[in-house]
Amino acid sequence: MNLNLPPINLTGGISLSEIEPSDYLDYYNIGKSPNTTKYLNWGPFINPNEALWTINEIFYKRPLDNLPVGYAIRYRGHMIGMIDFHTYYQADNSVEIGYILDENYWGRGIMKKALRKMIEIGFYHLGYSKLLVGTIKENTQSESVIKACGFHYEYEKLVELKNGYHIGYYYSLYPNEVICNE
Repeated sequence: MNLNLPPINLTGGISLSEIEPSDYLDYYNIGKSPNTTKYLNWGPFINPNEALWTINEIFYKRPLDNLPVGYAIRYRGHMIGMIDFHTYYQADNSVEIGYILDENYWGRGIMKKALRKMIEIGFYHLGYSKLLVGTIKENTQSESVIKACGFHYEYEKLVELKNGYHIGYYYSLYPNEVICNE
């Protein structure tokens, strides 16, 4: 399987390109915010070295699990978020997508555009049979993005986040389903 992610230009100066170790300061600035990381199982970052470690030891080791490294979401060349395929399920050739966006860029449709491209990459470039995205009930912004891109509720399970246990809602999408509502 070709795990190389093609660079993608979106509208308004937004692009997707593979995350690089040199992105660590931008990634740190995104991940140091308690508001940005409150619904995740990690963060906030305490120092920039944590961001660099994550890029090198998490993202750059993904190919060992047959996953691409992941995309940096960029605005005019600076990383403002990331989106990636983080867990592969061989039994049904499915993959889970995760993402984070600097809170200064929320509400602009950026993540919806990035997720739409990940759907295309996942199905037509990497050949996955099903895509999954998880969120928790409290994260209504993420749930809105997921549903707007055509994902449908599939199941729920108890997930452990840094602030305790929550009900995780998982949404799926298959290649024959609607990709994204404009």
